Amino acid sequence: MQIYTKIARTISGNAMIQIGDSVVIGLSGGADSVVLLYALLHLKSELGISKIFAVHVNHGLRGESATADEDFCHRLCAGLQVPLQVYCADVRGLAAKESLSIEEAGRKLRYRYLREAVVFFDVPTAKIATGHHQNDNAETVVMNLARGAGLRGLGGIPPVNGNIIRPLLDVSRAEIEDYIATHGLEYVDDASNFSHEYARNRVRHTVLPAIEAAVNPQAVQTIANNAAWLREDDEYLDEIARSASLATIASLPHPIARRVIRLAISHLSPASLSNITAPHIQSVLNLTKMKTGAEAHLPNIIAYKTSTHIELALRDSIQKFGTYHLPMDTTQFIPELNMTISVSKTASDVKNPILHCTKSFNYGKVKDVLILRARKPGDTIVMHSAAKPFTKKLQDYFTDKKIPKQKRDSIPVLACGSDVLWVLDKPGPVSAKYSPADGDDVCWVTLWK
Repeated sequence: MQIYTKIARTISGNAMIQIGDSVVIGLSGGADSVVLLYALLHLKSELGISKIFAVHVNHGLRGESATADEDFCHRLCAGLQVPLQVYCADVRGLAAKESLSIEEAGRKLRYRYLREAVVFFDVPTAKIATGHHQNDNAETVVMNLARGAGLRGLGGIPPVNGNIIRPLLDVSRAEIEDYIATHGLEYVDDASNFSHEYARNRVRHTVLPAIEAAVNPQAVQTIANNAAWLREDDEYLDEIARSASLATIASLPHPIARRVIRLAISHLSPASLSNITAPHIQSVLNLTKMKTGAEAHLPNIIAYKTSTHIELALRDSIQKFGTYHLPMDTTQFIPELNMTISVSKTASDVKNPILHCTKSFNYGKVKDVLILRARKPGDTIVMHSAAKPFTKKLQDYFTDKKIPKQKRDSIPVLACGSDVLWVLDKPGPVSAKYSPADGDDVCWVTLWK
């Protein structure tokens, strides 16, 4: 099959490009990215592409060779009349700063600069095209299998990931080399692609050729085909997981329950998902068999079991609430609430607040400085009742309201000594002991944003 036909089929089959789209191409200068550039220029009218741009990232790893690659990309794009933007990346610096491998740091910076280029070229809806091909996909699957991966990892490189597209994913390296030779195209070779220092190169030059020689001469294509089928299975199972919830994971088959947990983590903190491993997921699943209050600790996240279900929370969100002294006629911003509180003998007149809540208390009984703080042992609140007000331990109040113990220290209370005047949770009870009667002087407490 002619390479253009195969690429066009991949693009249409995965809805990569819509009529009127602009495309930003990651151009290393290597054979794959050069073929991608020529192929998309050839298919530009057929696909309805509006504009094509190119981006070259100099990783700062190869000295004069990297400069030669950059110069080549300038000459190539000038000859083809394709706008080019070049970025210089400090890959070693990022690797050291974030404890990443050189490969991972380079990948992270490439995508960062590709996204920046979309802004630079002022094409906010553009697609970002990379030169990943069939052999890259097979290498990724083999590496993920060896390191340990579920369906998602065995699904290899996705053809579409947001606005990132891989039009060459069904094209083999041999087909790319044939295209280069047939059209007499120039390209640059990155010497690091042949170094066995990197795991991917060892898979490329040693592992896959051995599999092709010993098991299946068409192993690359077979692995890529299997990856596509596994991606479909993965997407289907994710659809099932999206219809479930953390509250139901105890009754779900484990493959679906684990996906529900991953989806919940992704919703809570997408950035944390890259650091989540299979043991982390299993530790959350194990909570279903534990007592209320049991915890599992994940990167940046705490999972815990309540009386009815499993909850996830960002670690920073459940830290103990601070202490704020509030003498009369005080106005103070409270960072944990992102709100302002005032204490006064006159009600605050706040203009156009986003949120606003005012409570009144008997001024004569508020003898000490009020304090906004976290709970303390021995705290009590006098609850309103149709029959007769009664004193309740704050601990018992939290238990009755089924507030998980992990959240209790982050719920602020307005207190006078060990008397709680106001619990700042959703029910928001105030103390009957401090409620003003007709004729009493009033202390007004106002919270607003």
